[in-house]
Amino acid sequence: MDSFIIAILALAAAALVIALIRSYLGARRAARRFRVLTEIAEASDAGDSLPETLDAICDILVPEFADFCMIDVTGDDGVERAAVRVGPGGGADFERRFAEREPSVPKHMTEDLPAADLTPRFFERMTEANLRELAHNPEDLDFLRSLEIRSAITVALRARGKPTGALTVGVAWSGRRYGKEHAEFARVLSGRVALSLDNAGLFSDLERAEQARTEIAETLQRGLLPPPLPHVPGWSLAAMYRPAGAENEVGGDFYDAFPVAGGWMLVIGDVTGRGARAASIAVQARYTLRTAATLTGDPLVALATLNRALLARRDSALCSVAAIALSDDPLHPARLAVAGHPPPLLIDGDAVSEAAHAGPVLGATPDARWEIEYAHLKPGQQLVVITDGITEASGPSGRFGEERLHAELAGSGSPSLTVQGLEEALQGFAHGDLDDDAAILTIAPTAIGSGEGEGRHEALVERLFDAFNRRDTPGLVGVCHQEMRFFPVTAAKMGRSEPYVGPAGLREYLGDIAGVWEELLITPARIKSDGERMLVRGRVYLRNRQLGIRDMPAGWIWDTRDDLLVRGEVFADPQQAALRFAELVAAEIPDAVTSAG
Repeated sequence: MDSFIIAILALAAAALVIALIRSYLGARRAARRFRVLTEIAEASDAGDSLPETLDAICDILVPEFADFCMIDVTGDDGVERAAVRVGPGGGADFERRFAEREPSVPKHMTEDLPAADLTPRFFERMTEANLRELAHNPEDLDFLRSLEIRSAITVALRARGKPTGALTVGVAWSGRRYGKEHAEFARVLSGRVALSLDNAGLFSDLERAEQARTEIAETLQRGLLPPPLPHVPGWSLAAMYRPAGAENEVGGDFYDAFPVAGGWMLVIGDVTGRGARAASIAVQARYTLRTAATLTGDPLVALATLNRALLARRDSALCSVAAIALSDDPLHPARLAVAGHPPPLLIDGDAVSEAAHAGPVLGATPDARWEIEYAHLKPGQQLVVITDGITEASGPSGRFGEERLHAELAGSGSPSLTVQGLEEALQGFAHGDLDDDAAILTIAPTAIGSGEGEGRHEALVERLFDAFNRRDTPGLVGVCHQEMRFFPVTAAKMGRSEPYVGPAGLREYLGDIAGVWEELLITPARIKSDGERMLVRGRVYLRNRQLGIRDMPAGWIWDTRDDLLVRGEVFADPQQAALRFAELVAAEIPDAVTSAG
């Protein structure tokens, strides 16, 4: 009897041990699965892109829960494979084959059916018949056989009641096999994966929406920026525009130049305030002035029209403007009308004086009146108009001020050099940080050189400038000799001290441009040839978010051989280019390589 009781107790103890072991193993299994779910949630919360999130989920499931894992998503073109992972022990080529393989997801999992119908597809013991059911063709069947799959589970992924894809997991070379509890866990797993996929997809949608908004904002900003200045026969124009801060490209300052009856109209203005509101008023001012001036050719009518438009706004809007009407004949005086703006300055050698008086600011009173004043510009003289962001700029020693402005302008030789010199002085004074938007517009009479505008090199120049503006590298290389040597005027800003040489150098030059300037356009205006050498006068338009806009006359000297360009010099001032051209022609030194830029 005692032995019987002992045997019973031993069996009970063994059963208890087995139960404890099973409980322990079950607890460990539950802990592992809970950890898997937690890691998937963390991968979703990481905020990565959708592909990165799906890859992370596959990394969590393989090899912890599966030997291989695939996630397919539903899209406009049907079901597409989005992520694949094959664990240790699988064939080296398996992952690639899985990635390229057309998904074999049950149709009912990808259609918008009630959730109760989306039961898992569970192959507890994969058979030949199962493989044939999954295979797309004989070659695909051979691939599936090579995997030696023991068990596989496919579960639908649904988010917010809509099908989003499917998750497939399988075991093969590890020797494991799935049971019903694994299929049930896969069902739980599908909910967490679907949520992660939905969150990642939502993040991607938000990211795309933000990108779209950014693109729209940048496109609108670009449309508000001053356009490239035109070629105005008989006149030389240069401009600089720089908004305060690096986050925006537009502000309350503006300038414009456009044709009117009998000549051209130039305007420069400043709207009170900052930000988007100031920019919107600046746009209204610019286009109101352009429209009124184009219709009448009268600066006073243009100012009066803008004054009425500003007073008609529901909000208070003040704007200062200097308008300058130029005749087609540089011998005729320029007509000036100033409304609350810093008066245009006449530069004559070392002498700097105001060329007009400022009338009332625009947008203040309906009965405001302005006057036309005249400026007779002679060769060597310039008109310089600024916005008050220049004089009001702050530095360690206070404001930039009018006295410093006059000192910097005294002795300026040409519009392009004036803009460059004033910009450099402002940059050094403010250490690159401006409190307000700033703009400069300079004007000077110039004579059209005899014989310019004609020559056998016109087609070559047109091809060169067109290829450059389109960043057409093959086209650019196609007009240049293999020994081409070129040194650009922008070299200093790009940290360049040596010429660019040959096709490789031209490609390097285009790459350097892209790294500094968001936009760089060159346009030729006049060409003068002397044998195989030519002088090209034109303009350069440069734009950079931090540096703003530079729009200035420029000069190029090109040497040719066999109708190809072999040497190029770029000058920030066409007068310097003309002097250098005359020196080279007189000395007959066709191979000299220097730069005045």
